[in-house]
Amino acid sequence: MPRYRKHIWAGDVYECEEYYSPRAIGKKYNRGQNELLTSEEQKERNLKLARRKLSRLINANFRQGDLFITLTYRKRLSREEIKRELRNFLSRLRRWRKKKGLSSVKYIVVTESESGREHHHLLVNAMDITLKELTELWGNGRVMISQLEPGGDYTGLARYITKENIKEYEKRWSTSRNLVQPKVVVKKINSANPKKKPKPPKGYLVVESSEYFSEEIGPIRYLKAIRLGGDDYGTGKEKTEL
Repeated sequence: MPRYRKHIWAGDVYECEEYYSPRAIGKKYNRGQNELLTSEEQKERNLKLARRKLSRLINANFRQGDLFITLTYRKRLSREEIKRELRNFLSRLRRWRKKKGLSSVKYIVVTESESGREHHHLLVNAMDITLKELTELWGNGRVMISQLEPGGDYTGLARYITKENIKEYEKRWSTSRNLVQPKVVVKKINSANPKKKPKPPKGYLVVESSEYFSEEIGPIRYLKAIRLGGDDYGTGKEKTEL
């Protein structure tokens, strides 16, 4: 049975997933196993998949010096009003950056509601802006701003900004259109030597190595490594199993 290795590069982070061909579904592994999951188990599984996708997107696009911003509201607004205020703020931010001669804005934004009070977590490419300027640009309430730490794995940040439940059928995050996507390369490997485990590229340090089971394609070997000189911000790890 053929096996494949998916190599994923996102910023300073390299990941590798080794698995059987999807054609094995329905033979040794039953595609219908997902139907055995409870609604809560399915939500947890979907959240883990989303966090992995988001962390790769952050790692591929943001690094030390870029900004992590939280935007709050001084009064309660409807969901439609909140969406409109965010769109208007991003338009003002684009104009501000253009006026300052800066590059086009790159962002990832997550909207959360803590105790019924909505707020936005925003990752944006670097800009020299004061808290006063940003607060005036936002115009809806309190603003918190910090710079990203040195390059590495920002899984911990992805986990933090997705800590709350998202309403069914709503997007977990929104992005600008100019983000780069992680580089993905899939290669077929010889399955005759199952003891030959994935190894990181030269110049990378392994921070996670595990084996788990996927309902779709059976057993998977997983490896995560960080480029030497980068830092691991994915601490407080949750279980890898999907």
